[in-house]
Amino acid sequence: MQRIRSWVTIWIIPFILIAASTVPLVSYWNRYPDPLAVHWGISGEPNGTLPLWLYAIGMIGGMLLAWYGLINGARRGPDAPLTSLVYFIIGLLAAVNAQVLSFNLDAATWEDARTLTAASFGGLLLAGLLVGWIGWLLAGGKGAVPEDVPMETVTTTATTWSGRAANLWIAMIAALPLALVFVLEPIWAVLMVAIAILLVIFAFVRVEASEGRISIALGPIGLPKRKLSMDKVTGAGAVEVKPLAYGGWGWRMRSGRRAYIVRGGPAIRIERANGVAIVVTVDDAPTGAAVIDSLARARRYG
Repeated sequence: MQRIRSWVTIWIIPFILIAASTVPLVSYWNRYPDPLAVHWGISGEPNGTLPLWLYAIGMIGGMLLAWYGLINGARRGPDAPLTSLVYFIIGLLAAVNAQVLSFNLDAATWEDARTLTAASFGGLLLAGLLVGWIGWLLAGGKGAVPEDVPMETVTTTATTWSGRAANLWIAMIAALPLALVFVLEPIWAVLMVAIAILLVIFAFVRVEASEGRISIALGPIGLPKRKLSMDKVTGAGAVEVKPLAYGGWGWRMRSGRRAYIVRGGPAIRIERANGVAIVVTVDDAPTGAAVIDSLARARRYG
C-alpha cells in the first residue's frame, strides 16, 4: 500500500497536473493572441505580455523542473516538506496557467484579454495552498518530516571559535526581483527590492563563540546580529540539516527550535536552558559545536 501511495504521489498526480496544463495550451494554440497577456495591473487591466512560445516554455518548463526536484528528493526517502512545496509550485502554476489561458482565449489582441479581479488573484493562491496541503498529506505529514542527523563529535581545547557559511546561489537569485523593478508598478517594485534585500541577508552567516557569549551575524556586513549569553546555553552538537525540513531558507521556526538556514548540510544546534534550541548552518560545525559545548559546560559546572 505504501509503494502504491508513493507512486501516486511522486508520479501520477504531478503528471496529471502538468498534462492538464499542457493539453489546453497546445489544443487551442491558434485561439490565443500572440503575444499573450500574462500580467495585470492593480486596476485589473492587462499590462504585460510574453510571446506565446516563450510563455509555454516557461510555464511547462517550470512545472517539469519542480517535478524533477520531487523525483530526485524522493530517492532519499519520504519528505513531506519537499512534496508539499513541489505540489504547491505545480498547483500554483497550473492555476495561473488556467487563468491566463481562459482570460486570453479568443481575444483579438492581448489588450482584449479579460479583466483580472481580486477574487481571481486570491483563487490562484488558494489553489496552490490546497494542492500543497494534499501533497503534505500524501507524503505522510508530520511523520515524514526529515529530522536533523547528528554528526560525529570532535574534541578541542580551544576557548574561542568563529565560522561562517554562504550560499552564493541565493545571493545571485536576488538579482531576479531587482531586474523586475524596471517593469513593475511602484508598489510592486518596492516589494521586489525588499525581497532582494532579504535574499542577500540570508545568503551569509557568521558565528562567533567566546567564554561569555555567542553571536550570530547575518548578511555580507554582519547585520542583523543576535547575541546569546553563554549563561543560558546548556550545550551544543553538530547536525546535518535539510532546509525544507524547516520550511526553506532564512529564519525559521519549528517546534522546540529556531533556525538560521543559509544552506543545507552541517549546522550547529545550540541547546538553551529555556528548552528552545537554535540551529545555525555553518562550516566546520563539529568543531564549533565542540567549543560551544565545552564553554557552556565549563561555565555551568565551574
